[in-house]
Amino acid sequence: MIHILFKINYLDPGSGSLLVQLLAAGLLGSIGLLVKIFWGRIKAFFKHEKYQTPESQPEEGVTTND
Repeated sequence: MIHILFKINYLDPGSGSLLVQLLAAGLLGSIGLLVKIFWGRIKAFFKHEKYQTPESQPEEGVTTND
């Protein structure tokens, strides 16, 4: 694909703007996805709490007889 870009003699401003927008959208989208995935850890970090995975948290209303 790189060799195709080098064969283009002229890249008008509209095409360059589209490429910049695609790169920016990809970067911001990946940052947003990472924030969504790690939101619990980020929130626990700023609250100075220990992060607990959803599997390790006890369900509400369930009691154990240990």
